[in-house]
Amino acid sequence: MPGHLSEAQKARTIAKLEENWSLSEVAAELNRLQGPIRQGIGKVSTENEDNVLVEFINHNPFETAVKAREGTLFPGSLRTTQRRLKQCGFKNCVAAHKVFLTEEHKQRRVQFANEFLQGNEFWNNVVFSDEKTFQSSKNGRLRVYRPRNTRFEENYTLRTTNSGRFSVNVWAWISVHGPGVCWQIDGRLTSAHYTNILENVMLPSVSQVFPENFVFQHIMC
Repeated sequence: MPGHLSEAQKARTIAKLEENWSLSEVAAELNRLQGPIRQGIGKVSTENEDNVLVEFINHNPFETAVKAREGTLFPGSLRTTQRRLKQCGFKNCVAAHKVFLTEEHKQRRVQFANEFLQGNEFWNNVVFSDEKTFQSSKNGRLRVYRPRNTRFEENYTLRTTNSGRFSVNVWAWISVHGPGVCWQIDGRLTSAHYTNILENVMLPSVSQVFPENFVFQHIMC
């Protein structure tokens, strides 16, 4: 590593910079290198240490590079750890959040789909509704290391019941005739609030499209 600048060298450096010299020109003038020479320096980690790092991430995909480095005693810096993971085929990305269905949920959904599979007449009178949270903030997203060219399979998806972040909550309905009302929800969606939406928002607006009868189908996870 190059030594520290003397007071005279510091003064000369400042003077040259004030004359709009580039850093490389100042370094050349002072006969100094811009940075440490790295030619000839081998990898800081062995193949076995790399494999231990990869194995750790394979078993702990939600851990950060910091934790991986600490947990495996990887000899390189944090940046080297991140670079090594990238070289080994891992991509750092935002983890998907899903509520996983149980086997009972799956069987009941298939049963319902098979029951109403034939004919479209039934669906012509069905109104679907759901709530949605629109988020504007990117803070607090958990990242995950997963192999490249792979989809977000179960091992790389975080199980959760809510996102933990929200900005605007809305409720809306849709039918075969197109989208219906999109209603902003103020505060938490309590049972009393939801009942009020059904009585004073859903029924009046849906009745304009279906004056006689309809089937209300709330979308459940």
